[in-house]
Amino acid sequence: MFRFLLKLPDGQPPDPAMLVTAVPNWSVGDVITVGRENQLRVIAIDDFPACGPLVEQDVRAIFTVEPV
Repeated sequence: MFRFLLKLPDGQPPDPAMLVTAVPNWSVGDVITVGRENQLRVIAIDDFPACGPLVEQDVRAIFTVEPV
């Protein structure tokens, strides 16, 4: 499983704030379905260094998302 932290453009966390998925590759413009009727569009992907607290939690990247 792959973990991605989610944030809105204003820096606040959406609900949910973490995406756990079997899909390792995401791109700007992709739409994530969270729940039955909620979707979020990836508008930016922030990669980060291979060390630190997020990496220790196995978070692969931070996605900035917006509701669709």
